[in-house]
Amino acid sequence: MWATKRSGSTIGGGPQKKLVVKGLRPVPALPATYKENTLSRLQSAVRAIQTSQPTSQGLEELYRDCESLCLHKFGSEIYEMLQAELESYTRRQLSEINSQAADSTTNQTVLGQAQRFWTGYIQQLDLIRCVFLYLDRTYVLQTANVLSLWAMGLNTVKRYLVETDMKSRLIRLVIGEITKERDSKVVDRVTISALVNMFIELGLYVPFFMPGFIESTREYYQRESRRMVRGLVPVIAPDHMQIDEPLSGAMDVPRYLLHVSSRLEQESERIDSYLYADSKTVLLATVRMEMVEKHADLLLSSSFDAMADADMLADLSRLYTLLAAVNRLDSLKKVWASYIKKTGLRLVQAPDLDVNLVTRLLTLKQRLDDILRESFQNNTMLVNALREAFGEFINTRRNKPAQLLAKFIDQRMRTSSKSASTEDEMDELLDRVLVLFRFIQGKDMFEAYYKRDLAKRLLYNKSASIDTEKSMLQKLKSECGAGFTNRLEGMHRDMEVSEELATTFAEARASKDQDAINFHPTVLTLAFWPNYDQIQLVVPRQVDDAQEEFVEFYSAKHQSRNLQWQHNLGTCLLKVTFDEGVKELQLSIVQGTIMLLFTEEDELDYMRIQQMTGLEDVELKRALQSLACGKYRVLTKDPKSRDVASTDRFSFNSQFKCPLARVRISQIAVKEDDKEDRGVEEHVHQDRMVSIDAALIRIMKARRSLEHSALVTELMGQLRFNTSTSDVKERLETMIEREYILRDDNNHMLYHYIA
Repeated sequence: MWATKRSGSTIGGGPQKKLVVKGLRPVPALPATYKENTLSRLQSAVRAIQTSQPTSQGLEELYRDCESLCLHKFGSEIYEMLQAELESYTRRQLSEINSQAADSTTNQTVLGQAQRFWTGYIQQLDLIRCVFLYLDRTYVLQTANVLSLWAMGLNTVKRYLVETDMKSRLIRLVIGEITKERDSKVVDRVTISALVNMFIELGLYVPFFMPGFIESTREYYQRESRRMVRGLVPVIAPDHMQIDEPLSGAMDVPRYLLHVSSRLEQESERIDSYLYADSKTVLLATVRMEMVEKHADLLLSSSFDAMADADMLADLSRLYTLLAAVNRLDSLKKVWASYIKKTGLRLVQAPDLDVNLVTRLLTLKQRLDDILRESFQNNTMLVNALREAFGEFINTRRNKPAQLLAKFIDQRMRTSSKSASTEDEMDELLDRVLVLFRFIQGKDMFEAYYKRDLAKRLLYNKSASIDTEKSMLQKLKSECGAGFTNRLEGMHRDMEVSEELATTFAEARASKDQDAINFHPTVLTLAFWPNYDQIQLVVPRQVDDAQEEFVEFYSAKHQSRNLQWQHNLGTCLLKVTFDEGVKELQLSIVQGTIMLLFTEEDELDYMRIQQMTGLEDVELKRALQSLACGKYRVLTKDPKSRDVASTDRFSFNSQFKCPLARVRISQIAVKEDDKEDRGVEEHVHQDRMVSIDAALIRIMKARRSLEHSALVTELMGQLRFNTSTSDVKERLETMIEREYILRDDNNHMLYHYIA
């Protein structure tokens, strides 16, 4: 020991202090055999752990030994010892299992042994890592290119499996067990799960296990799908079929789809149970490809129509889901559109179904909407396909759908309709009808028929609800614009103005003549209402006087307007005394005029009645037939028959009996519906020709010169209706004749506008 002295002085001049430094103690030397003995103890502990034997020392003491060697820089020796022991143990255990696998040992035995080895090995490795944790946290972390103890242990197993054929053998056996499970056989899922986890931990799952497993899956479902598809039969399966129902025997498409869904659920559950989660997408895609995508066309062509006809919403939903998963909705769209067209054409092209055509179309549309909503998730592509297909088939019969749709609305709007009991139900029905209306191309044709029927409802007071009429008018206006409903709105305005005018006129007449008949005129604007043929009728004196008074009254308010009486549109209410008592007869003007003739004479012949009324034979016979040959016979005819002849005689039937106080006697319907329809269509055709002429002039005035094809294309884009090329050609010739357009001398397909 040595010491040094250092002298110095303090600030205050006090005594000096000495700094004494003593010598360090010598470092103790390790025993010569310390490293070998400690390594030997650690090696023995590792072997005891591997053989599930108790260690000669406690785990904490073993940890201290490892720590001591590491502190004395012997970490590399410990690491090499561990690596050698793990490799020796691994090769010894796996070689034994591999040799048994080469013998006739069953697959379950080999897999069980491999599973037990792996489970025990992982537990041993975890315990070894705990004992040598200090080594893992010092030497391993501080040394480059050295694996952690856990990674080194796994790599030892992986290296042996890869270098030998045991890897391929285990993979083949595991895949075989999964195949057995697919065949509904019982397998040891715990063993399979452990071995799959081994593949995942060792990094063998994706590069080695996954390719073979997916290929095996593809082959398995390829065989199964081909076998099942070959046996498909056109049998409609019940919607309540259970998934686990046996699949032997004949199978139809719904059962096949149910089986595919079941297989997908099984594979998904298998992945959740013991397979790698990241392989789920590839595995399910493989199943769908083999069982759905490769047979999509056959599945759709064989039973889609039958499934749709039977409203098998659950099966159609299953089909949609499967096809969407394999990106085959384009094929579904084609079959879906084809089904709509075929189904619709069966309805539209059958004239015998015209009576209920609109009802059937509404039902069909509702069915298709239900399929879209419940089964196809309102897929945009399929919704558009429905719209295009519906519009295509509904317009195959030119003008007829428009006529029938207007007639359907007329029937529901009338007071006699019992189809909708509440306004909400009626409004819902009109909304559904409006959906069909959107598909109709000739909306001007619909307008013409609708206007004709609306006029009858308004004039004869047959409308069930004016509010509903206006609601429908507003719907049409929102759909087609104000120009479409301008004349229809004018008809409603005429009725409202006429009501006020009639009230004012009635008050004015009552102040002059208390005994005057109740005369209720309706003034119609000619431009708004349909064209009606006038009839020649000599009205009774009271009516004629009232007409003259109203003309005078109206002319005082509107001097520049001209009134024309339409007697064939009017109605009257007569109080008639029969032997049974007084009855009110609701008649047309023509019928009422004839009945009033019998107030002065008891019996009149046909010719006399015609002379007094001035009616043509057609109108007169219709009226007399309704009064003398119909359900309510207020006149008697001699001789008795169902038809009226010019030699017949008529008399008042005082013995007429009816329990009703007010009796409505309708005119005998004449079979002129086709003629009337042709008149409406001809009127619309003329309006269309005018529209074509106007469009041609607008286009040529803007373009000055244009070729025929370009002119027709632009013309079709401007028209609101479909027209034929023959009509366009005819109007072009007319424009050329009228010298609005000139055909080029050198090119007959080129036109020039003449200013």
